[in-house]
Amino acid sequence: MVDRPRPTSERVWLCYLACVSLVALLTPGQGAHAHNVCMFLCVQLPVFVVALFSYWLASRRSPDAARWVRAGLALVGLPIVFSALCWVLPNVHPEPYEFVWLEIDRWLFGTDLARLGDNMPAWLVEVLQLNYASFYGMCVVSALLVRWHTGPHAFDRAVLMIVGTFLSSYLGYLLWPTIAPQLVLEHATELRGLWFTAWIRESIETLEVNLWDCFPSGHTMLTVTNLIMLWRWARRWFWILLVPSIALIVSTVLLRYHWASDVVIGGFWAWPMARACDWLADRDGWARAEATAD
Repeated sequence: MVDRPRPTSERVWLCYLACVSLVALLTPGQGAHAHNVCMFLCVQLPVFVVALFSYWLASRRSPDAARWVRAGLALVGLPIVFSALCWVLPNVHPEPYEFVWLEIDRWLFGTDLARLGDNMPAWLVEVLQLNYASFYGMCVVSALLVRWHTGPHAFDRAVLMIVGTFLSSYLGYLLWPTIAPQLVLEHATELRGLWFTAWIRESIETLEVNLWDCFPSGHTMLTVTNLIMLWRWARRWFWILLVPSIALIVSTVLLRYHWASDVVIGGFWAWPMARACDWLADRDGWARAEATAD
């Protein structure tokens, strides 16, 4: 045990930024118009600066001083570094991996699971689309519930788990850049909901500049991670959010955002990442987070 817990979360950020920056610098653009290493590095620079500042706070001041900086960095920095990948993908691995997962899906299930939602009633499309759109908010809410139920030490570990899992999924995109079934398969009809579905889908298409983000399914990974956190530190809410979480995972396939392979691997990826974050926190002297009785 060390006197002061080491800045584990900041180290995870800095290792990720160093890794993807090195990959970007060593990846040839091959004449692709979207390949822009300078823009990629410039967009990530503010994240790097805030991570260094948080590192200084955690190591020179106190972990308590860095707690909300870490949370803010996760809230804002994760979407930034995700979007920045559009300037290096898919040049790292230009192979069309979506066709690999398509063939695996057909081999395992005998059909294209992304077509199973073609005839869904409008009310079900609406429910699933709202569920899918709640993904990022569910991560935030889960971390805050952990803070409320069990305290700051559990919150620190929850933020570390969220950051570590998100960033590991981004590294997966570098290895297996994959676009969504809705961009690959032909569908007889568009998905139609009741009120908000069209607006949500258009908003996602407009805001999601990184299109090679299917494998592994970050939605699945983080949803399972949220459930792990809630089971440990806010179990009452685990049962309340279990059904919406399952619906969110199902929606990733039925709404044509992910291949079944993405979801399966994403689900299995979450637990090892949670254990890896536990090991890093324990190694670096982080306080134990004991769940309170519900």
